[in-house]
Amino acid sequence: MSTKGFFGRVTAGPKLPDADFRKLKDELRVELVELQQRLRAEAKTPVIIVLAGVQGAGVVDTLNLLNTWMDPRWIHTHALDAPSDEERERPPFWRYWRRLPAAGTIGLYLDGWYGDAIGAACRKDDKAGAFSARLKRIKAFETMLAADGALVIKVWLHLGKAQQRKELDSHRADKLTGFRASDNSWPQPAPYDAYVKTAAQALRATSTPETPWQLVNGADDNHRRASVLTILRDAIKAHAKTQRKAAKAAAKAIKHAKAADKDPVKARGGALAKIAFGKAMSDAAYAKAFHDRQATLYALQKTARARGLSTIIAFEGWDAAGKGGAIRRLSYALSARNYQVVPVAAPNDEEKAYHYLWRFWRHLSRAGHITLFDRTWYGRVLVERVEHLIPPDAWARAYGEINDFEEHLTDHGIVLVKLWLHIDADEQLRRFEEREEEPAKQWKITPDDWRNRKNRKLYETAISDMIAATSTAAAPWHLVPANDKHKARILVFDIVIKALEKALKASKTGG
Repeated sequence: MSTKGFFGRVTAGPKLPDADFRKLKDELRVELVELQQRLRAEAKTPVIIVLAGVQGAGVVDTLNLLNTWMDPRWIHTHALDAPSDEERERPPFWRYWRRLPAAGTIGLYLDGWYGDAIGAACRKDDKAGAFSARLKRIKAFETMLAADGALVIKVWLHLGKAQQRKELDSHRADKLTGFRASDNSWPQPAPYDAYVKTAAQALRATSTPETPWQLVNGADDNHRRASVLTILRDAIKAHAKTQRKAAKAAAKAIKHAKAADKDPVKARGGALAKIAFGKAMSDAAYAKAFHDRQATLYALQKTARARGLSTIIAFEGWDAAGKGGAIRRLSYALSARNYQVVPVAAPNDEEKAYHYLWRFWRHLSRAGHITLFDRTWYGRVLVERVEHLIPPDAWARAYGEINDFEEHLTDHGIVLVKLWLHIDADEQLRRFEEREEEPAKQWKITPDDWRNRKNRKLYETAISDMIAATSTAAAPWHLVPANDKHKARILVFDIVIKALEKALKASKTGG
């Protein structure tokens, strides 16, 4: 479809008389306020509103109108400018994730994540194919949020070329109020024809049944305002109905999944069945190996810090497999200024109000730092799956979402090391009993540990599925036999050291 054909149906919109708009706006305002309060009271889903369009079409005026008409305490407005130094040191979508609205609130975005993509394409800042890649990533981002229950409303305010010229001329003539509605403070990154052509490509590529673009003519203020407000009202109403149906379906799916798990389960072998534990490492051999590797890792992290190379080390494994011990040993070799340890437990109330990946995005460090996660985003496909905290379609969908998240990390140049520490059932039982008997270790054992052990076969199946679905070329799983703690810790050092050496070599050669 040509640019003219894509936007043709919105370039000559109707005018709405003042009297008609006054009548309509009173009804709309009451409805929107009531819907906002209901949204806030239920606090189940966030609303994401992206307002974009050509210069002079009233994007800023519309944004101001929404803030005026609804309770601004539960609306968070974002007009993103060029990325800051802090933002450039992290994957590009970090600044979007950290600005997402919580459930029950509204996020209002001027140009949203489209401003960066369309602007870069208009200025020809990116290499060939980069614009399409950006759009693909945006589409995946929005689809993921919508699948998690968010309502994504995208409105493009349009003017034909002649209409735009007329609007801009009239705004310039109004010295008192023209600055507010002209959008001159947020100019187009390219002349009209080039900008509209690029925008049409973006809208076509990212308009889906779940997150469609709504096109509105911006020539008449009354028509534009009434159209946008009506779109919001109808979308929020329809979404509420859809979410009620989805909640019933999810409860039914969870019930069926629980019933299925009551039958005897034989775990699939998968990658775990191939792990060989081998002989234990002597104390003397461990002491020497530990000292040597500490020195090596310390030197590597200094070089990585100097080059701005970030590292994420993600620890997963059985309860009592030695994750905490391995993290402490790694920490000994790192500068205290250069790393953070993020212990991951069940999400708190704040974290539950966001997409499950939000709490991991927010912990991404600045360039050159090391982040060690003690349990990770894989809880979505492990504990949440096995404990039936989410329906099967949610954890099945999460494999692709996690791969996409990790692709954001590795594409940005972050070294991602994923470790699964594996112990067999007998060794786990021995360690559980040891923890119960020793006063200094009793805090480490909880009823949850014993309950998880009873579900070991279910976890083995979930772990095998996880490894098969998320071990990629850029982010492979490293399976560490951990029956012997000494041997496991040295293997962890070796894996991390090898990953850093490879990344530093690539950064030095430009590979």
